[in-house]
Amino acid sequence: MIEVLPESSGKVVGLKISGKLMHDDYHTFVPLLEQHIKDYGTVRVLVIFHDFVGLEARALWDEMKFDTNHCRDVERCAIVGETAWEAWSTKLAKPLFPKGMINYFDSDRLADAWQWIQQ
Repeated sequence: MIEVLPESSGKVVGLKISGKLMHDDYHTFVPLLEQHIKDYGTVRVLVIFHDFVGLEARALWDEMKFDTNHCRDVERCAIVGETAWEAWSTKLAKPLFPKGMINYFDSDRLADAWQWIQQ
């Protein structure tokens, strides 16, 4: 499930993802992000993973398509997670993005993540 966070404002979009990320979820947030890109030129995304259990195969494909099509449109991405594998996967993704564009924050550092994404 994906929830758009009320702290979202301007080019900053906050999302909370829980459970299993499904293909249909991409029909919810991709148009939202694409509209923000159209409106602001770039977007900054903060994603909170809470009780996240993974992605279905089609959702992984959707993620790869979005990243390929919009990697230059995402100015910053803050990943807020609860598990070691979420931190590890963020580190694994860092080489795919411009330096400093993606950072991982443990869930107890949510305020730091919001501060960083809004700088």
